[in-house]
Amino acid sequence: MAKSMDFPSAAKKKKYSDNLESLPQDPQSDVMYVAVPGPQGERGIQGLKGERGPAGEQGPKGDKGDSGKDGKDGKDGKNILSPSMQNIGWAHYDSLDSKALRTGATKGDDGWVNLILDGTGKNTTEQFLPRESVSLWNSNTQRINFKTLNVGAIITIRYNLEITTFSNNTEAWIRTYIDRHDQYPTTYIGNLKYQYPYEMSVDQTMFLESKGMQTAGGIPQIRTDNDCSVILKSMHISVS
Repeated sequence: MAKSMDFPSAAKKKKYSDNLESLPQDPQSDVMYVAVPGPQGERGIQGLKGERGPAGEQGPKGDKGDSGKDGKDGKDGKNILSPSMQNIGWAHYDSLDSKALRTGATKGDDGWVNLILDGTGKNTTEQFLPRESVSLWNSNTQRINFKTLNVGAIITIRYNLEITTFSNNTEAWIRTYIDRHDQYPTTYIGNLKYQYPYEMSVDQTMFLESKGMQTAGGIPQIRTDNDCSVILKSMHISVS
């Protein structure tokens, strides 16, 4: 049987400084070390962009600035008109009774056949006629009316047509004829490949060059090399 043994008595508590003195001395403890900076390391990867912070409070309202100087007087609007001083405007003439005309090389004057438009259809409008102008289409004479337009004016006409061909590869032309003048537009519509009713719009531009043109007016005409049936369904006329 083992003999009972007493616990060692508790060591006497020492001061902190006493414990330091009792530590074994390092023979190299008196050596002085000097820190020497090493080479600079590589630049680290840029961190992620932080979240946007809350908006700051609005600052106080600044003082009212001085009034600006008055600008120069503007020019009158006359310089926006064309050199002819023609007021701009347009009209649309629709046909109430659309009559089909027969065309072909032997019809009319050397194949040129006058187009007909009564101008009384429900879509006819003269609401936007040029100021100080009368109707741009005279249904009695079947002519485009230039009499109240200024010499030098530019006139654009859109003919809205229906051409029914009876032969393949039918060629068609359109013109706005002016009596006793050589200056009028003639437009080649194209070669209509098949026997078919074609609906199309053809634009022409005219320049009112003289008093004679102003008095004569313009006559819409069409010519086809083969027999066709043609209807002038409506017409737009604009002036500038």
